[in-house]
Parts: sequence; C-alpha cells; structure tokens
Amino acid sequence: KYKILSITNIKDKVVADLGCGTGFVSLALVNEASIVFSVDNSSNMLKQLRANALDKNYKNLYLIKSSLDSLSLFDESVDVVFINMALHHIKDAKKAISEMHRVLKKDGVVIISDVMEHNGEWAREEMFDEWLGFSNKQIENWLGEAGFNNIQIENTDLSCKGYSSKGEFTETGIFIAKATKK
Repeated sequence: KYKILSITNIKDKVVADLGCGTGFVSLALVNEASIVFSVDNSSNMLKQLRANALDKNYKNLYLIKSSLDSLSLFDESVDVVFINMALHHIKDAKKAISEMHRVLKKDGVVIISDVMEHNGEWAREEMFDEWLGFSNKQIENWLGEAGFNNIQIENTDLSCKGYSSKGEFTETGIFIAKATKK
C-alpha cells in the first residue's frame, strides 16, 4: 500500500480512494490530502472504515457509497484517484477507468494497483473476482481509450497469493499503473 502512496504528490490535493474497503489507503492519505473521498459499493466496508476512523475525528474524510463504474462524484472534482486491488472486482472495469477520467481534473493522476493475469478460476466464486487479473497491454489500452496519457505500468516484486476452499493455490504478481488526464 505504501508503494502506491509514494508515486505522486497528494499534499493539499483532493483525492479519491476507489474500492476503499476498510480504509487502509484512505487513512494513510488523510493527513496529507486536503480532502479524501473514500468510495466503495459495500455498506459493510464503509461501516468498518467509519469504525476505524472514529476516534481520529477527521474533518476531511468523506465516505461515499457508490458503484465504481458509475461514480457518485462530480466531473473534474478530484486531483488524484487511487484504486488499490479493486479493479478486478468490477464487472465493467473499462467503464470504471473512464469514470476515473471523468472525475479527474485536467492534469489529474490515476494510480491503479492490481493483480496480473492468472488462472485461478476459483477466485471468481470464492473471492468475487470479475477478472482474473489484467495484462499490462489491456490496462494500457483502457487508459489510452479513456483519454489518459503519460501511461506508465510497473510490474512490482510484490505478489498476491491465495488458496481456494479446495486447496487450489494461486500466486500472481501485482502491477502499478500511473497515468495523467490530458
């Protein structure tokens, strides 16, 4: 999580953490960013984030229940979008990337970290994965088609490992993509 936070400057910026889950990225952003929109389609995840942040009394953390392929954010309202390990859960991931472009201000930055392609078919049912990871080319194409430029994709030395309920093992790498809105 901290690798993605060091990729771009968030000081005094409006930041969206898409697919925020329980908020470990959001809570790492909140002390530097001017505003953090924590967006998730799960009420339970947002409830857990609220509990995790409760004693901190943050004035700049806003929790938003929204589908990630139809964001409840205004056009050109965000400086930086983070989506960490959530894109593979979105049925229309390409549309979600277009939505990221829509909500970003001109020269805004998107940071996507997610899993590389793998063949752990069991993850669709057991982990609610819509996608079995992504190829760099697929992410590059979707970012380009959405209108992003300065596209950079790095295959990290990090990995994601998991076992199915039947003991099937899957391990795949993690990539980080960064792009700028023209």
